[in-house]
Amino acid sequence: MGELPPYAAEIAAQVERLASAPAGVEERVAEIFAVLRRLVPYEAGVLQVLNPERLRFETLGAVGYGEATMAHLLGPRHYEEVELLGLDRDGEPIRGRDAPIPPSEMYSWTEHFAPAGFREGIGVALFNPDGRQVGIMALHTGSPEHPTDAARDFLGLLAPVIAEAVDPLRSVATLSTVVSDAVAGVVLTRSGGVLPLPGLPEHPILRSGAPVLGAAAERLVDGEPYGAFLCRDDSHTPDGRYVRISVLTCPVQSPAHLRAVVLVSPPGDLHGLTRRELEILGLLIDGWSNQRIANLLVIAPRTVAAHVEHILAKLAAPSRTLAAVRALRLGLYVPRSLIRSRR
Repeated sequence: MGELPPYAAEIAAQVERLASAPAGVEERVAEIFAVLRRLVPYEAGVLQVLNPERLRFETLGAVGYGEATMAHLLGPRHYEEVELLGLDRDGEPIRGRDAPIPPSEMYSWTEHFAPAGFREGIGVALFNPDGRQVGIMALHTGSPEHPTDAARDFLGLLAPVIAEAVDPLRSVATLSTVVSDAVAGVVLTRSGGVLPLPGLPEHPILRSGAPVLGAAAERLVDGEPYGAFLCRDDSHTPDGRYVRISVLTCPVQSPAHLRAVVLVSPPGDLHGLTRRELEILGLLIDGWSNQRIANLLVIAPRTVAAHVEHILAKLAAPSRTLAAVRALRLGLYVPRSLIRSRR
């Protein structure tokens, strides 16, 4: 890297501070734009996060663009141009004059940026340390002399810190603090995929397509912000000890493709309930009759009735309805979709 731009140390310190600040992401983005104006005298700028499921970018903050340009930045052509420019890969920022494709051959430049009076621009790919693309940032200027070489290189140094500051998984990860003894977790997307949850390791039972994630998605159908249930963990012990699965809906301000945080923690107090009783509790929550439960579990109805009596005693519940309510509130049951038939 060559000569540092003016105020480089001060700018770096401000961006570092913003990355660790507790402010909301929109506030952090606005402050990042304010800080970067000292580095690049831009007339317009946009910071977007990647929606990998829709192959689109979602805008966190923007200044200086018209309505039509903002609509373009949310569309497929913009995503395709990001790929063509190589901004879908972790690398150096790219100015218009350095681009592998001349601006005159790019739809966004000929139809939006040039007509708006911009003469130069720079795109910055934002990646986190584990190699996941968080999003992109672009700044457009009215002068062909900006950004300078020094500003371009320094933006490259700032990119990982900016990525950390705006990473949508960072704000979602704060949900994991609700479950203080969580040992693993993932973020569940609306398509059923999983993303890593910053601060917690992944777990074999939370792999993409795992039955537990299907059960977690079912808990979200009711619109509740939080739910919990039990499942057997065969990944570490052959006897399949129970773990607790907690499901927390992502905040409404989260990117649209993020649905919930799914956490694994120790099972807690099982109140002496047996495996069979925990399964029956899941069916009681679904409103099943003794006969229907017996048919599924391949046991006699009188055996189901005996189990229900034991459940009522262990949960100090006077009725099966109240037992189901308490089990649901405590996450003290195995969902029907996770019950293993013994046929």
